[in-house]
Amino acid sequence: MVNTIVAVKQVDPLLIKSARTMGATPQQLFRKVILPAALPTIFVGIRLASASPILVLLASEMVDAKAGLGYLIINSQYSFLIPQMYFGILGIAVIGLVFNAVLETLERHFMRWKAPVTP
Repeated sequence: MVNTIVAVKQVDPLLIKSARTMGATPQQLFRKVILPAALPTIFVGIRLASASPILVLLASEMVDAKAGLGYLIINSQYSFLIPQMYFGILGIAVIGLVFNAVLETLERHFMRWKAPVTP
């Protein structure tokens, strides 16, 4: 939410004035100027915020649960079942990578106009 507010506030005022000068309605101004300018920052916020629920779920499973990957990791650690422990750790990594790939795909879909970033 904070990223969305900051992103909308940081839209270049010249773009907004130009669109208003050309007769854009408030709906057109939002759809054609503000939203496209704010989308990159909004998606950064979504991707950063998506990690928190996964980590909180994992931590709560490690503390007091009888099932789940967090429980598997802690139980395997205490029982010296190292292969199972690493299986749980790799499972969490795969879930995180898949979730990030889904968010990147959504980002590419909604921002087709943006040039892809190459490492």
